[in-house]
Amino acid sequence: MDGTVEQIGDLFVLRFERRLNHPVENVWAALTEPEQLVQWLAAAKIEPSEGGAFVLDFDNTGHRQAGRVITWDPPRLFEHTFGDDANGVVRWELHPDDGGCLLRMSHTVYSTAEMANFLSGWHTHLDLFVDLLNGNPAPWRWDVWEAHRDRYAKRVEAEIDER
Repeated sequence: MDGTVEQIGDLFVLRFERRLNHPVENVWAALTEPEQLVQWLAAAKIEPSEGGAFVLDFDNTGHRQAGRVITWDPPRLFEHTFGDDANGVVRWELHPDDGGCLLRMSHTVYSTAEMANFLSGWHTHLDLFVDLLNGNPAPWRWDVWEAHRDRYAKRVEAEIDER
């Protein structure tokens, strides 16, 4: 369930996988429909086409990520910048899997500076995503994010020391 980090040249790819007992179409809707996104990620505006706007307004931090859609291939692939290009690219892949689906999510970043924050944020948001799909939407909790952040920060520091 934890995210992994892979270094590819000067880039770092943060990856998460979740096996979900929900049809691909339901998972796609939760990933891309603003009325569902707001329940697990942030208030969102999506222009569902390549080059379209993808804006996230995070109420829990007051941050706005104004990005763009890179790939829009429903209900299989959604790729977007995370705000401006400096915050990297997020990719959501859905694969049918025994009546449910496999979600593969990656976030390519350019440095290790915010890596632990990104890992803990995505981990926490993905847990909320699963809660929503299971019919139990839950609010953001900073204590959960902080626990993940402390754990990921130690791991990231150890991995950087090894390089």
